[in-house]
Amino acid sequence: MKPTRIFATTALVIAITMPAAGWEDPPDTQFTATAIMTTSQGTRSMPVTFVVRSYTSIDSARSLEEVLANGGQGALLAALRGMNNGRIRLGALEMPVSLVAAEEISDGYRYFFITARRLHVEEVNSSSPSLDYPFGVAVFELGDFGTGDGEIYPQAAIRIDDEGSVVVDEYDGEPGQLKDVKKQR
Repeated sequence: MKPTRIFATTALVIAITMPAAGWEDPPDTQFTATAIMTTSQGTRSMPVTFVVRSYTSIDSARSLEEVLANGGQGALLAALRGMNNGRIRLGALEMPVSLVAAEEISDGYRYFFITARRLHVEEVNSSSPSLDYPFGVAVFELGDFGTGDGEIYPQAAIRIDDEGSVVVDEYDGEPGQLKDVKKQR
């Protein structure tokens, strides 16, 4: 289990900031991609659609960072459960997305999607260690040309490391890959 640092600053604002003033995707913006994940049954490839209803504000993201720092991921999970910024369709499975945020990067935007539950790629009942990984996380970059790639963490734990950065750990190995991410509307 190799931790992945996806947020490089000290806030769950952690690089989760709204894009430049005046920029905003319209409601129900959709992104499509192909998710490639290794499961107990081998490598699986499936379509994924991300729908953005709204973005988490900077103030809300900062308060979530404090929740994570002070109460751990259990407190963050409880705080996220009341939020609904969009939804994700992974194959035939559809679920709400609690937090959607974006940050401007040198050649486009980086998007963050966090669910308050795991993305069940395969229906496997496992013992308690997997319960310590209650989130689904997707992070992708979309360049100025409208395409990009990223990572998907179907069973993730979120924590703040010793340097104050938010880190995502995948339950069973490496995160999956998001390929050919495209903005549809």
